[in-house]
Amino acid sequence: MIHRLYLCCLLGLLPVLLRAQNQPSFDPAYQFVQSGNYVQDKNFYLLTLFEQEPALQQALAQNSTLKKYYRQFRQQVLAIPSHCASAACYASALLLDEKMVDAVAGTLEKLYSSQPAFRAALQPHLKPSGAFMRHASLPEAEMLAQRWKEEAEGLNYILNAYTQNTGFRYPRIDSAAYYVKSPAYAARVKALLTGQEAAEADGLFFAPTLHFAMDLLALNKKDHAGRHEPLAATNAAAYKQAPRIPWERFPYSAILVLGAGPADDQPISPACKARCRTGAVIFRENKAPFIIVSGGYVHPFGTPYSEAIEMKKFLADSCGIPAGAIIVEPHARHTTTNVRNANRILYRNGFPMDKKVLCTSSPSHLVYLTSIFYEQVCRRDLGYIPLKEPRKLNDNQVEYLPVPESLHEDPRDPLDP
Repeated sequence: MIHRLYLCCLLGLLPVLLRAQNQPSFDPAYQFVQSGNYVQDKNFYLLTLFEQEPALQQALAQNSTLKKYYRQFRQQVLAIPSHCASAACYASALLLDEKMVDAVAGTLEKLYSSQPAFRAALQPHLKPSGAFMRHASLPEAEMLAQRWKEEAEGLNYILNAYTQNTGFRYPRIDSAAYYVKSPAYAARVKALLTGQEAAEADGLFFAPTLHFAMDLLALNKKDHAGRHEPLAATNAAAYKQAPRIPWERFPYSAILVLGAGPADDQPISPACKARCRTGAVIFRENKAPFIIVSGGYVHPFGTPYSEAIEMKKFLADSCGIPAGAIIVEPHARHTTTNVRNANRILYRNGFPMDKKVLCTSSPSHLVYLTSIFYEQVCRRDLGYIPLKEPRKLNDNQVEYLPVPESLHEDPRDPLDP
């Protein structure tokens, strides 16, 4: 009898436990610390915390090991030979070598474990922010070390990519805006180092590399990650409605419409219009209270148009969808991040996570989305698959559940981290 009662209790708790597995271990009310540079904050949030939180800044500035690395970088910048003839030559002084990255990781772990003030200042951000979600299962000191290594890798990616025009995840859409081997470009990169020469004698160990990386992105007009931020303002009308939605009336939390960039200089492609029309039909069937349109400044290279922004205009102006029911996701540059970025919006803005998302696109695109090839690309580029339980309903509709790893910000993809 006791065993039977125990089994009944366990079975009764099973749905609760399963729902809990789908809940991210972060604080939805978390307020991000800001540096004034959205591109920096989205790519290198740990370094932003180090710069902006006084207790963290003080502990790092006073550490003898980290002071040594800052002075070393400053000396290397000052010692760059005047005959340096390439952008890559100038950047080489600020690259982070593996030995240094590992040493800093160990130092940060020790600081976290041994200095209560440092730990108390960082702990409210590490897990609650969700920005480092892929490391959330690690002990916090180890989580900190792993995130530093990830951001260091992201800094090196920017320095190499935008001085050598190599190593891009998506070279056709992410490459440098200039011919990086030209003397003119080398001169412009050299000019970025002028501020480094005048920097204070005692600064944070990562500052020279971080600020040079941000300058390189700005030089190449690669501010994509910061465009239309904060999304809370861009999507204010929709976000304001979300808490008041009677979610039980809808089978899905949102309808996700995937973008398709034009092959010419038009604002929106015929394929994108067709996907929007399908999304509008589904919306009128009351499948979900919101449409999320996803796509950034992608095709053709250097386009002045965001797929999502143009999709919202088309849905409102040509399809009769209320503007307040349309949520813009204007950063995704690939199908992997279409899904990931939409998930982030849902997790951070009070959407029910036990409801699936209904995704619509062209038939061939959805075949890819539900294929092993999509899973392989996600594992390669993201390190995880941003959806689970995908199910194709028809040629134009796929449903799926979002996964909390989507909150993890990826500094190795600086245009859409």
